[in-house]
Amino acid sequence: MIDQKANAWEQFNRNKAVGDFPQWPNEVLLKIVFGSYLKNRIPLREGIRVLDVGCGFGNNLLPFLVKGHDCCGVEITEAMAQQTKDILEQRGFKADICFGSNRSIPFEDRSFDLLLSINTIHYEAQHDLVEAALKEFHRVLKSNGHLILFTVGPQHTIIKKAECIKPHCYKIQNYDFRDGSVFYCFETEEFLSQSLKPLFQNIETGHVTEKLMTRPLDFLIAVGQKGN
Repeated sequence: MIDQKANAWEQFNRNKAVGDFPQWPNEVLLKIVFGSYLKNRIPLREGIRVLDVGCGFGNNLLPFLVKGHDCCGVEITEAMAQQTKDILEQRGFKADICFGSNRSIPFEDRSFDLLLSINTIHYEAQHDLVEAALKEFHRVLKSNGHLILFTVGPQHTIIKKAECIKPHCYKIQNYDFRDGSVFYCFETEEFLSQSLKPLFQNIETGHVTEKLMTRPLDFLIAVGQKGN
C-alpha cells in the first residue's frame, strides 16, 4: 500500500511539473518566518541550515535559498527528489534533496537549525506513527532549533468528506487520488500543542481557515523549539 501511495504521488507530481505546480512559497509560512506574529521570533542568522520534509516542488525553500541559507529537502521517492532538485536548479538554486520520509530522514543527528513540515505529517495514519515522525524531526534539529508545522484542520473539505474510523483518524473519500488513505487530524490547537510538548518547548499555535469559492480550507499551525 505504501508503494502504491508513493507511486500515486509520483505520478501526480510528474503531471504537475509540466508547468502547473506551486512556484511560490506558502504565504502563511512567510508571515510566520518574516512577520511579527510569533512571541519568540525565529532567528535567521547567516548560514543556517533549513530542511523541508515533504518539500514538493521546492517552493517553500525559495525564501531561504534567496537569502543564501543551506537548504535540504526530503521526498518520498527518488524520482520526486530528483525532480525537485531539477526544478530548483532551473530556477538558479542548488539544494540537497533526498529520498526519505517523515519517519526516516536521511541526515545526521542535530543537522538543522530549522525544519519545515508543511502539510505532510497528517499522512502518518495513526498516533504512534505521528509520534515517531515528531521524534525524527527532533533528532535532526540542532539544540535550540525550530520546527514549523502545518497540518490539515477539522473544517477542511478533505476531512469533512472523510469517514472517522477512530479518534483522530479519517479515511479520505470522494476527494481525489488520495481516496482510501487515512489522515491523522489533530482537530484542535490544544491537542496539537500537547502532542508537541514532550519534545519541544516555547510552542505557539495558530489556525487558518478560508473559503475559496465552494471549498473550505482549514489548517492548524505550530511552531516549537528544541531544547539544549
